Amino acid sequence: MITIKLALSYMKRQKEKTIAVLSGIGLAVMLIFSMFVIRDSGYDSQMREAKNLHGDYTLFFDDLDKNTVKKLEEQKEIKKLIGVKYLCEIVNTNNGVTLDLNTYDREYIDSLNYKFIGREPMKDGEIVIEEKAIQQMGIKDPLNKDIDLMLLNKYLDKNNIPQIDSGNKKFKIVGLLHKPDKYYEALNGFKSQAFITEESKLPISKIEDKYKGNLYLKDEKNKSQFVNKMYKELNLHEYNLYYNIEVKQAEYNKLASKYSIENIQNSIILIIVSSLVMYNVLNIILADMINQIGMLRAIGMPNKKIKRMFRVLSLIYIIVGTLIGMLAGSIFSYIGVRIVYGYSSTLSIDKMSILYSFLVSIIAVTISNFIIVRKSLKMSIIDSIKKSDKYEKRSRKSFSGKEKTGGNVLIKFVNRNIWRNKSRTILTITAMCLVGVLFIETSVINDLMKLKTNITSGLRPISYGNIDITLTGNIRNTEDIFYNINDTIIQKIKKEKGVKKAEPIFYNKDSFLSINKEKVSSDLINELKQRDQKYDSDYDKEYPLLVKGYNDNLLKNIDSFVDKGKNIIDVSSGDYKKVILVNNIYSRVIDSYSTEVINDVKVGDILEIKLPIYRDGLEKYEKFKVEVAGIMKNSYIATQDGDPEFLGGQVIFREEDYKELTNQQNYNKLFVMVDDGKLEPVEEKIEQMVKDYSFSLVGGKNEDKKYTVRTSEKKLGIIYQTLMILILSVNIIVIVRSNIVSKIKELSILRAIGMSTKSLKKIILLESNMYGIITSALAAIIGIYICYKGISGINSASLEAGYTQTVSYVIPFKQILTVFIVSIIMCFIAVYISKDKIENLNITEGISKNE
Repeated sequence: MITIKLALSYMKRQKEKTIAVLSGIGLAVMLIFSMFVIRDSGYDSQMREAKNLHGDYTLFFDDLDKNTVKKLEEQKEIKKLIGVKYLCEIVNTNNGVTLDLNTYDREYIDSLNYKFIGREPMKDGEIVIEEKAIQQMGIKDPLNKDIDLMLLNKYLDKNNIPQIDSGNKKFKIVGLLHKPDKYYEALNGFKSQAFITEESKLPISKIEDKYKGNLYLKDEKNKSQFVNKMYKELNLHEYNLYYNIEVKQAEYNKLASKYSIENIQNSIILIIVSSLVMYNVLNIILADMINQIGMLRAIGMPNKKIKRMFRVLSLIYIIVGTLIGMLAGSIFSYIGVRIVYGYSSTLSIDKMSILYSFLVSIIAVTISNFIIVRKSLKMSIIDSIKKSDKYEKRSRKSFSGKEKTGGNVLIKFVNRNIWRNKSRTILTITAMCLVGVLFIETSVINDLMKLKTNITSGLRPISYGNIDITLTGNIRNTEDIFYNINDTIIQKIKKEKGVKKAEPIFYNKDSFLSINKEKVSSDLINELKQRDQKYDSDYDKEYPLLVKGYNDNLLKNIDSFVDKGKNIIDVSSGDYKKVILVNNIYSRVIDSYSTEVINDVKVGDILEIKLPIYRDGLEKYEKFKVEVAGIMKNSYIATQDGDPEFLGGQVIFREEDYKELTNQQNYNKLFVMVDDGKLEPVEEKIEQMVKDYSFSLVGGKNEDKKYTVRTSEKKLGIIYQTLMILILSVNIIVIVRSNIVSKIKELSILRAIGMSTKSLKKIILLESNMYGIITSALAAIIGIYICYKGISGINSASLEAGYTQTVSYVIPFKQILTVFIVSIIMCFIAVYISKDKIENLNITEGISKNE
């Protein structure tokens, strides 16, 4: 009990030092605790956000018949099943916006977290429709208005051949389904929905007798086992039963981040940095306790009691300091996560975060106290009482009266003062430097990952060639032949600053090549069968085909890629329209562009193709015969026009011929070429221009980078870097102030020998800034090395993988400058908030102070 009272008495008498020690411990704990909590909270908030936006169901089922749905519902693992009957798609033929049309079920709508506006449909001709889709159609105040829509069903006939059934119907909008804008930014896309009564009469004969809906499991931990079991027992495909995609993505990201090599390395670095930050402050403050231990020994306190007292002192420091750090870390983490995730934010404090925090505190405090107590007990009582790291008598004689006020002497004085205790100086610089390096590393790695994504994250960015930006319809929410880019938009884009050219084209990916199976490459058929998608045929009569219509400028642009035959800019008339054939695909199996589509195809061959067309108010397929005028090099799809992932052949028409065959007059895709350095500004302008236009999609060379920016890692990276800046700032303030607190006697001696308060401030400021400058220089050197090593690694991996594009070597000036500015400013602030210690210095008390 006496030992505890002694420890508390010491802490009470040495308030400044106690505060400094607890601040140092709290700072270090905040660093490591916040990093772990932010990571866990960020991903948990992402999961919560996904559930708020998309629904909290466990699994989604699709394209199942009524009997299979019943069997699914009977499974013992099922807590609840909510489903609706899927009927067909509906399309606004004026702008191409499409939606899924389903039978109305309020429970299903609520399970997807839609906000319902209006009333439910009660009779034939009434419809509840997604509000966003209506906005994209350009319809204002839609409730109780009539809308003409085409019902569209793409299906496989009894011979497994793709067909289209379509018809037109007028609907009255009686209800709207609202979602926040963030829902439509989902990484995995979305599909707009509409609902009608089950008794509604539809003008098409081929209605899908299939169901879709949500599943809630009793135990979500076993969802993987349940899915695999259903695949086997009910013979389901991956598109029939799958996870709540956005929630699953968040769960996967959390696990991938938590157990990644980079995270483990960063965690180790964090523990080291946190321990060093804490140890450094403790070393500065507690090192001056050696003479106090000598005093305790002089008055007869046994060594065992001294050790016990310091163990109690350490325990109090550990508990209180760690709790302060965890509290501060929790507040910062919550604020950071709240800013990023808003109402979906949640604070997740894992037991490992608490364990690591206490572990760091225990290690740093125990080692500090052990070294100091052991060192003092080894010394004689007289030596330990005399022990001081302050200026000795020679300090009084070191300078003449003239030198005491001279500028040079201050610098010499500061320089000698810094290096007088080399171990403390090295620890101080190391602690400050490591936090700076951690900030630079975090920021540099984020930048490098963006650069790497642009090169290696997919085939598309490098496949555009001299096309920088594309504008087209969203693949899941628009119909190619009805989506159109009007002349007003094209002219606006052409006039945009930084745009060199804007070339519109016709583009249709829902076409087919009708050809005998023996003439088709077996490699292509294998690739097609691997993808296992809804509405895939047996691939023995028709095969996917991408059809494009180019103007003369674009045909000239691809002239160098024509391998056999000739371009179609100037072609003679004949029995059939002339086309350029792209006869290869990118094979995911062999990672090559050499996989052929048609075996032994030649210039002059006649091909039969099937295109969706709009004729007599209906969409349907029609077949045409075309003549191969030229065949493209394999490199075309890899390096020009941006279609490397299409699994099938491609044909390119002259745009006049395409119009004549299909009766399609409006362009539905735009290629944009921009000046160097103008890609992102132009892209942003186009996105703003078309944000409410027919679910338009802006793609091109920057599309994968945009995907990366929207990921949780990017969001968390912003919080991490903010935390690093905060920790760097507070770390500098705590260390500088701790140095001042520990030098009260030294400062008193300097005042006693005639140095002014102003000169004292200059000395402390110069000393602090020296720390800042040295820290910044070292952090810059290490940061440049990290950046160089990272770029070298990316380039080596890229070249080995067959990519020709590499990252240029750069110096992270922005990050280095940030560390330098923060270091210098925080040194000024630290001295400023400690000026009371200098201005109110009592010389007599300070000199006699025997801490």
